[in-house]
Amino acid sequence: MNRGMRLKCATIPLLSTAALITLPAFGTVQATAQSTQDVQIRQTALADRLTGRLGDRQAGSYLDGAGDLVVNVTDAAAARQVTGAGARARVVAHGIRPLTGAKARLDRLAGTPGTTGLAWGVDVVSNSVVVDVPRADDDAATKAFVKRARAMGDLVRVRRVAAAPRPMVGPGDAILTGGSRCSVSAIAVGGGAEFVVTAGHCTRISPNWTTKDGQTLGTREAGSFPGDDYGTIRVTNGSLQNDNAQLTSVGRPAVGSQIQKKGSTTGTTTGTIRGYDRTVNYQEGTVSGLVETTACTQPGDSGGSLQAGTVAVGIVSGGTTGACRANYQSYFQPLDEALQSQSLTLK
Repeated sequence: MNRGMRLKCATIPLLSTAALITLPAFGTVQATAQSTQDVQIRQTALADRLTGRLGDRQAGSYLDGAGDLVVNVTDAAAARQVTGAGARARVVAHGIRPLTGAKARLDRLAGTPGTTGLAWGVDVVSNSVVVDVPRADDDAATKAFVKRARAMGDLVRVRRVAAAPRPMVGPGDAILTGGSRCSVSAIAVGGGAEFVVTAGHCTRISPNWTTKDGQTLGTREAGSFPGDDYGTIRVTNGSLQNDNAQLTSVGRPAVGSQIQKKGSTTGTTTGTIRGYDRTVNYQEGTVSGLVETTACTQPGDSGGSLQAGTVAVGIVSGGTTGACRANYQSYFQPLDEALQSQSLTLK
């Protein structure tokens, strides 16, 4: 990612004293936390059914502050279907087709002058495509791009943010290559081999990786960055005992769901999912299809794990550096896409 904000490579702490790599558990799951996760899973499944059934008459869904499912609809008949299914209907001005169409038009401009450091995506809560523009970006090219975006009327909302998101490899304690550090998102298996899943902007640095205490971990198997942001390291050290801790499945929880991020710099931070399919214009190139959350990330967290209870969600891609304040912006590569691209599954 680009100017101002920096994102760090994150690795799930490698417990080398026991010669193992493990995704750290977030502590004992208490009854209240498990209950919240169960509700989110049920609400996400209901949201998928309703939005699939309504087609172009819906405009996305999200969990509100009370954890209730809200489905955006464009007419009264659709609203009745939603309320009849037990969710809350919200009649909005724009359906999903014009919203995704507006985002697609912006995506075609990605990488052109004025877009570096900007990010955009459909925001279901505001029923618009939100374009995030760093406050410091006031050059002619950025102004021209913003003018083109605003020409789409109330389909697009421009939001000034503190700084630009950026992927960044930081020095520290986790999986290492040379002087750089990144974090682990998940342990995967496929074709009889075992893999560490991390960020693509990490694996492109070097083919050879070690644990924090210098033990051989493995070699780069594959990676995609920019465009996507995932990479895999084939584990070649048979003495390592790798574990996904409490992760049991891979998924995409509803917008508004509570999540946890684990990284080697900031450890565990929490937040909510703000949206999917975000396009982020890093200085290194454009990455599309990212998840946006409010969980804090810092340099060295890149590649780390985004989780919703026992559900593995994503890989730390980038974020805005600085203090971890409310409404922090962080971006994650969806884990399901990364695994599917290489025919892998969670270990």
